[in-house]
Amino acid sequence: MKRKAVLSLLAVLTLTVGVAFGGCGATNGEVEGAVTESTAEAETNAHTVTLYDADGTTVLDTVEVPEGEALNVANPTKDGYTFEGWFVSADLNRRYDVTKNVTKDMDLYAGFSSYQEDERSFYIVGSGESELMAASNWGADFGDAYAMTKSEKTDVNEYTLTVDLQEGDQFQLVASSSWEDQRGFGYLDTDSLDGSFYFKSASGLGDASPKKTNIEVLKSGTYTFTLTTHPAEDYYDTEDEYYTEETKENFNLNPYDTISWTYEAN
Repeated sequence: MKRKAVLSLLAVLTLTVGVAFGGCGATNGEVEGAVTESTAEAETNAHTVTLYDADGTTVLDTVEVPEGEALNVANPTKDGYTFEGWFVSADLNRRYDVTKNVTKDMDLYAGFSSYQEDERSFYIVGSGESELMAASNWGADFGDAYAMTKSEKTDVNEYTLTVDLQEGDQFQLVASSSWEDQRGFGYLDTDSLDGSFYFKSASGLGDASPKKTNIEVLKSGTYTFTLTTHPAEDYYDTEDEYYTEETKENFNLNPYDTISWTYEAN
């Protein structure tokens, strides 16, 4: 009888110890720390993002970004230059939104600008139902009423203008009545606010570049526009069939110039 009692006690202790260790860490037969099917799948779904310098050939870094996560890397630095963001192509025509989740392998290109004082003046020209745009008639009327105000900052070129616009108005920002240095729809830093669209791209004169298409207003109201320029990085579309040295400012483009804006209903 005593032997059976001892055996029963050992069985109970063995079962208790087994349950205690089995409840710690892995369950259902899994070994703690082992690579499971789910973790292996997550590793397999990582995407390779290759980061290039502005020259389009020098690799700055290569990172693996898990499926569904955003790119999270430190901004590169270069003496005498300001980092302007990542771009999706070597021509630096379209910025990459680093808040978006990465869903595929891709190449990104670093944009850098150097400061140079902008000595140009900028104006708004357009057409439409608002008082100012109706009078403008695409530059037929041109002068101080259409001029942007240049900031007195010494390390950045900023021009601002507050104007009432009506739905359907179309406009661009230019440096002269002959439409030099056009800054159109492609220079807007965004066309929407709080989930609503305020602008769309409309056909422009010649449509030499998506950046030069007219900006069409979708919501009437008071807008304050801020144009930030980087004249040291201007370049010219010399491939355009109408390009000449005499008219080159009509073919002026820039990868970093932006038009930001605020809105007030009226």
